[in-house]
Amino acid sequence: MVITEFLNNIWYLLSLTTKPLIFWEVLPLAIITILIIAYFQLYKNEKPGWNTYLSNSLVLIFISVSLIKFVYTMDADGIANFTDFPSKTVAIIILIGLGIFLTKFNFEHLLPEKYAIPISSPITINLIAYAVILFVHSESSLKWINLVSLIIIVVGLSILFNLIKIPFRYFFIYFEKEKHKERIENIKEAKLQIDELKKEVKYREDEIIKQQFRNAEKEKKEAIKIEKTLQDKNLKKHKKRK
Repeated sequence: MVITEFLNNIWYLLSLTTKPLIFWEVLPLAIITILIIAYFQLYKNEKPGWNTYLSNSLVLIFISVSLIKFVYTMDADGIANFTDFPSKTVAIIILIGLGIFLTKFNFEHLLPEKYAIPISSPITINLIAYAVILFVHSESSLKWINLVSLIIIVVGLSILFNLIKIPFRYFFIYFEKEKHKERIENIKEAKLQIDELKKEVKYREDEIIKQQFRNAEKEKKEAIKIEKTLQDKNLKKHKKRK
């Protein structure tokens, strides 16, 4: 019975995502999370810096402002809604307080970086924001079953996002191998072209040398012929004088 109630509550909370108001609020979080996961799987040697942690923590403040606007405009009571829906107000206060706390610590580098990495990661930040968005937009009050359901959703999605890293990792490894093969093929092709050019240059050099040799032989023969002609003329002149 309790399990069925949990499952129904989890399904109800997740189904809220399909509502246009929530969907367009959650969609950027999902896209950013997937893109960041893909980026750091592609560039595994890169590490996020304090500027990244700071940007991630600011997300909680922006989401809190959006949720404050939602509660304020829930009905005509305006600011009175914050007292009419105390559990939603408390959830927003906790979220904005966490956002300010992380922003301060990341801005001033107060936390050791090894703790800042998991706490301010896009998966952690965006899933916390998602859980509070679901709760504030739901019709549920702050009961233990709702709290546990949200924790299960966060843990489940965290596992899912970490599992998404696996196909990204294998895809980029395959992609990098293909790029490496392509580079090898290009190098081989370039080497073949260079070898062909070398052969062509060698052939042309040989042809030029042969042509020069033929020209030299021809000039030599011409010179011998001229020399022989001159000798014949001199010989005839010498005979006439005798």
